Amino acid sequence: MNTKTILLIDDEQALLEPLAEALEFEGYRVLKARTADEAFVFLNTEPIDLVTIDIMLDPGVECGDDVDSHKTGLYLCGEVKKYWPEIDAFCISVVSDMRVIKQVESLGIRFLRKGETPLRTVLNMFRSRLTGVAYSTERDRQDPRRGTGKNSEY
Repeated sequence: MNTKTILLIDDEQALLEPLAEALEFEGYRVLKARTADEAFVFLNTEPIDLVTIDIMLDPGVECGDDVDSHKTGLYLCGEVKKYWPEIDAFCISVVSDMRVIKQVESLGIRFLRKGETPLRTVLNMFRSRLTGVAYSTERDRQDPRRGTGKNSEY
């Protein structure tokens, strides 16, 4: 079986690790970037199947002069769609500015709110994109065995 590679781009370690661990448990190869510069290194050197992008992110040294840290992720979303259109992308962020969210979605990138989207839902969405098999968030919400408590949200 061909192991799929997921690149998680987020500078918040506490939020990055639970998702990374869950994805690794499901058999995915997980790469982590904490700056835009690190993300570009992975994108240019690794075969990436899916990427998650946080909006508020350290641009790093190379991008630092050109990109505002409050919109680094938006810049990354545009670059991923421009140069790597074959990569499935999700934006996972706490940003609530509807203008930013609409910009992300206009690129064909699904926006998920960090801390409000259950981890199981995120995993199912990724699995669906990577395998083409549909998932059911309704079932996840109703099944008490699937951990829908506060600690199971990304």
